[in-house]
Amino acid sequence: MTVSALIPARLNSTRLEKKLIKNLEGIPLIVRTYQNIISTKLFDEVVVITDSDEIVNILKKFNIKFLKSKKNHNTGTDRIAEFSKDFKSDIIVNVQGDEPFVCKDDLKKMINTFKNDIENSINVVSLMIKLDTKDEIKNPNNVKVVVDKNNKSLFFSRSAIPFNRSSNDINYFKHIGIYAFRNSFLNIFKKFKQTKLELAEMIEALRIIEYGYDIHMIEIDHEHISIDTIDDFKKAKSMIIKK
Repeated sequence: MTVSALIPARLNSTRLEKKLIKNLEGIPLIVRTYQNIISTKLFDEVVVITDSDEIVNILKKFNIKFLKSKKNHNTGTDRIAEFSKDFKSDIIVNVQGDEPFVCKDDLKKMINTFKNDIENSINVVSLMIKLDTKDEIKNPNNVKVVVDKNNKSLFFSRSAIPFNRSSNDINYFKHIGIYAFRNSFLNIFKKFKQTKLELAEMIEALRIIEYGYDIHMIEIDHEHISIDTIDDFKKAKSMIIKK
């Protein structure tokens, strides 16, 4: 089984301007993310997919392989799906460019899920982590996911789902936005138009569910840090200094 990691990277970001080219202790964020993924040695190929000339110029300086995508993509998954037929890999892992600390063990769990899927019934794998506080559960920036007994996704929402009317002791899970796809599914996904639920919640995973496909969720026990705000950036800087 061959596995590629594709890193979608757009320059425009709403909460932290041009974050992917900001220097994180001397190295641009997108480069940090690429170097971390390369260091796992889990992938046959690692490629950045971007529409930005500014990002391309940085990638060239660091001798990083990239593909230039068209600009009008709604999500990172749409961006990598543009090139799905250009890769011979069986599995393609979508790692966001603003995640420089993705854990090797979590990526390995995602890949092994496909390796153990003898019937080839799983098309998409993603990650989730238990939320511990009411503030985390209520925070709309934390996408929540509800799963069935086999850890297949039932729904994703920025609201606190499920609504605990009976006050039972239940778990809430945050969706970690790293996906692993069977490459053949990406060729199907690229034909899907955005759906009403996806547009309402601004969660691309809902498009997959609305078209009748499952996402197999894996529970992990440590947080992935996505850099969305200046506070996130400062936290990432502190982590690198400690290392």
